[in-house]
Amino acid sequence: MESESFRSRVMALIQKSRRALRLYSSAGNASFVRMEGASAELSGAQVAEWREINSLLLRKLTEAADTPNTKKLIYDVFALRNEFHTLWRSSESELVLSQRDLIACAEKGDFIKSASLSSMLVSLKARVQAGQAAHHELDMLIKKSRVVRPAAELSEEGATVLSTLELLDEQAIEEEDDAKVRTAPVLKLAVGAGKVIPLKRRDQ
Repeated sequence: MESESFRSRVMALIQKSRRALRLYSSAGNASFVRMEGASAELSGAQVAEWREINSLLLRKLTEAADTPNTKKLIYDVFALRNEFHTLWRSSESELVLSQRDLIACAEKGDFIKSASLSSMLVSLKARVQAGQAAHHELDMLIKKSRVVRPAAELSEEGATVLSTLELLDEQAIEEEDDAKVRTAPVLKLAVGAGKVIPLKRRDQ
């Protein structure tokens, strides 16, 4: 019943994303009617970014929902949440750096570059907003469903880590074997010496 509830929540989020996509499309068209020149261009860039991120969420959620395996669906939703978290945070970092460049250009009086950076910042901020919103929706879906990430899928994600650990283990074993080889002759000599000394007593 819990898995069915999770799938139903995924389908509800897909429907919500479709409605949002239609809204962004109509809002984008309306903005060009109300505005002119640079304002219309910037508004269009903002809406286009929202529409692009929402389209990405809708496409990936739909692909995930196509699988009949509930465990795979849960894993895919967890992976999507992480993906949009990365998109949100990386865009946010880029936004901060570009904003600093804008301030520096404005202070130097380089207004042409400032205008270019301003346009880019509009799209970056919209991407941050859309990425954060997508992450929030996926995070709430997971928390409300009270599901955990399938352990079986974690082994695939951690394949690189496990292979690295195995490599380190192999290196440790090889180093241990090398140490044994290096110390073996010394031990044999010591044992040999221990056996020979009692036979060569010179105190008699």
